[in-house]
Amino acid sequence: MMKGKFGAFTGLIANLFKKPVTVDVDYGFLAETYRAMPRRDDEKCTGCGACFERCSSGATKITDKDGQRTVTVDGNNCIFCGRCADACPEHALSLTFEPQTPEEKAAREEALRNAGKADDVRAQVEAGMPGSMDRVNLAHYGGEPAPTTDTSLKLQRCSVCGEVMPATEKFLQVVRDRTLTNLQPDTAKVIEKDMEKYLTACVDCRQKYSLIWGTHPRKWI
Repeated sequence: MMKGKFGAFTGLIANLFKKPVTVDVDYGFLAETYRAMPRRDDEKCTGCGACFERCSSGATKITDKDGQRTVTVDGNNCIFCGRCADACPEHALSLTFEPQTPEEKAAREEALRNAGKADDVRAQVEAGMPGSMDRVNLAHYGGEPAPTTDTSLKLQRCSVCGEVMPATEKFLQVVRDRTLTNLQPDTAKVIEKDMEKYLTACVDCRQKYSLIWGTHPRKWI
């Protein structure tokens, strides 16, 4: 009994002075469908908020401040479910894995080394199992926190009263352009100016002036 305890103790002491056993992760084994941190194409994003509405983990946040809308994705809260990408009408989000910055790759590898589960993770990813490497919480396992991405867009100001509206200029422009595109050319030409005036006015000003302007949507039907 004493010998067993002594052996375990000496083994513990010896292991304290050994180098850590690490396993380098080869990104080549990852499947094409491997989900990583959501990537947003800032050129396509309109700040409509669809991703925020569909996010199931609270990782996506929208902040309106000083005439700007900021869309933020917190990598440490993201569960990589893909609902944001499915909801995006502009196809501005993608979760397909592509190695990004060296810092991000290093953070993921460090997290796996600290977790000591590189072999298990490889098997899980290859099997497509939940809880695989795409869901490793880097901060939890002692690695660097996953990146946080921000996209900022300018909010529309009411063309009448100047009040900041809860919609971005880019989003309203997309609404205008697509609506006109789906109309007959003659109809689109008639209502183009009316629509511009209506979309760039806040709710209060629309209610006050739409009938005076003759821009009420009922007129366009």
